[in-house]
Amino acid sequence: MTAIKVCGLTRAEDVALACAEGVSWLGFNFSSASPRRVSAETAREIAAAATPGVLRVGVFVEETWDAISDAARRVPLDLVQIHRPLKSGDVAKSPVPLIAVAHVGEGGPHLPEIGLLGRCRALLFDRLERGRAGGTGLAFDWGVIVDRTFPVAVLVAGGMNAENVAEAIARVRPWGVDVTSGIESAPGRKDPEKMRRFVEAVRRADAAAA
Repeated sequence: MTAIKVCGLTRAEDVALACAEGVSWLGFNFSSASPRRVSAETAREIAAAATPGVLRVGVFVEETWDAISDAARRVPLDLVQIHRPLKSGDVAKSPVPLIAVAHVGEGGPHLPEIGLLGRCRALLFDRLERGRAGGTGLAFDWGVIVDRTFPVAVLVAGGMNAENVAEAIARVRPWGVDVTSGIESAPGRKDPEKMRRFVEAVRRADAAAA
């Protein structure tokens, strides 16, 4: 079954609905450049609405490891997602398992070194947008990762919505999909009907592939 990560959460009611719909991961954006940015204290408050077993992911871009570690401790976070080139010391510095990000632009995806990637929990493919961490509403060419294998679980992000997620699952066969703006009424405000339709579309795609 394809895992679902709902990202850019800013409200407790959206966290509760996502959990009720059976998502696997909840994403909280700590990037100062994001309209969905939350503080560690706000993330802690809204993450309290999560049900046991649903993992909490912190999304970061240029934040220092001190800030990342502080957020991981205070929320607390289960995973950290880094939207910048992965360096050799990052895995050791991270207080929780890492999600590496491969930004897809001209010339294909910008992949971390395989040796570092194998030490991460997952690899997320997203559209290349400088200084941004998701929520652009723009998809990339999924063909650049079709039939490729990686040493960790793969998630697909970038313009995911109820209308195109089934195609992404059928073509890429990812471990999971990541949705932000595709289920929103405004940045950071999830639309209940859009969220339900997205989850239903994922489950139908899984059934069709079975």
